[in-house]
Amino acid sequence: MGSPPPARRIAAIDVGTNTIRMLVARLQDGVPSALASASSMTGLGAGLGETGRISGDALDAAERTLSAMVSEARGLEVDEVMVACTAIARDAANADELLERIRRATDVEPRVLSGTEEANLTFLGLLSAGVSEPLLAADLGGGSLELMGGSAPSPDWAVSLPLGVRLLTERYRPSDPPELDVLGPMVAHARSLIDPVAADHPATSCVVAGGTPLALARLARQAELDRDALVRCVEALAGSPADDLAAHESIDPARVRMCFAGAAVMEAVRRAFDVPYVTVSTAGLREGLVIEACI
Repeated sequence: MGSPPPARRIAAIDVGTNTIRMLVARLQDGVPSALASASSMTGLGAGLGETGRISGDALDAAERTLSAMVSEARGLEVDEVMVACTAIARDAANADELLERIRRATDVEPRVLSGTEEANLTFLGLLSAGVSEPLLAADLGGGSLELMGGSAPSPDWAVSLPLGVRLLTERYRPSDPPELDVLGPMVAHARSLIDPVAADHPATSCVVAGGTPLALARLARQAELDRDALVRCVEALAGSPADDLAAHESIDPARVRMCFAGAAVMEAVRRAFDVPYVTVSTAGLREGLVIEACI
């Protein structure tokens, strides 16, 4: 008998409101095995709440980033390059300009994910990381918060909320370092959107994906963000300018500036669903895209 064909190599690129991320992976026993990854905070959503548009500078940065990522991926002899856009392509008035820049940089037709599609794929990616079921999951990005729950292969329910860390940061404009008195209003606003979802979907645990939750886990020195861990994060953020904290923790300064809003959303999720902590996962949308491409 001949040997089985080699697993396909897939490059999955996630174009988000804050960050563009790439994962090059192949599927092994149903789980994505990473060959390479890259991430760049291009800030496509900067000022979106005020202007409704992606700036020219951000489009330029995105095009350069995508070109470099695709060049790296093709150097690894991938079988397919996938580009998926999330909230930024759903919300920006000039999203068509972004999509044209993506086509030009990658020679790939980008896929604009609905909130439900984004939730389904993130759910698939989280399950591949071995989390327990039934699962309450959250995906916190720059422009939206996806909440979903259920068991494999797809969630029983999914909701997309306009509660991204960039949107929340631009809404409340915390100082640098942030004043603690802005945290309460941030949590209250997040609760006003999350509470109706939690009322219909009780949970005992929660897993969360996203670049800002990962940064918070680094600040807290633990993946399980309970109340005490989130308090430590908030105290660290309020205690130092973003650039100083970023240098000390090896986190992008732009990401640090989103972490205050991220901590508010994580605490709102924790309180709304009455769970002791939220567990941050390194898996998410990109892994879900790889799995979808291979099954």
